[in-house]
Amino acid sequence: MTRSFASGAPRFAVPRLLAQAVLGGAIVLAAVPALAAPIGWNAFGGWYTDPRNFLLGAGARMSFAQFTVNPNAEYIFVENAKSYTLNIDGTMSVMPLGVGSVYAGGGVAWATTDPDHGDSSTDTGVNVLGGFGLSAVPLKPYGQIKWTFLPDDTPFSFSFGVRF
Repeated sequence: MTRSFASGAPRFAVPRLLAQAVLGGAIVLAAVPALAAPIGWNAFGGWYTDPRNFLLGAGARMSFAQFTVNPNAEYIFVENAKSYTLNIDGTMSVMPLGVGSVYAGGGVAWATTDPDHGDSSTDTGVNVLGGFGLSAVPLKPYGQIKWTFLPDDTPFSFSFGVRF
């Protein structure tokens, strides 16, 4: 925790710094043509266990043979607060098919909740995920389930998106 010079109030710099690092890393990796791995992007939407908690997200995708690294961010629409997650997930194709593949993986998550009236909090957790993606069409749609294990919560999400 750092202190803001202007107000003297506590300010949490870790989520902002992490978001900048993830975005900066994705931009740098996308700009390096010497890197032999295919690099792409994904955009998705879905909901958590409570269907009122709709989410939107985006991320970069870096593939290395059967493995994919996917740093991404999600904004979760909740009442009376701002909530988002920053994730670094890795997946592996477990059943490659002609038109798509089934994949499974995991990663690390930083979940931040900032209530309208109260202090924000950031928890670190672990993601376990699986899904199916089509590769035979231009925008490569996919569906995914993800279970996030946080210290005080274990939210489950369903999301659908496109890779490009």
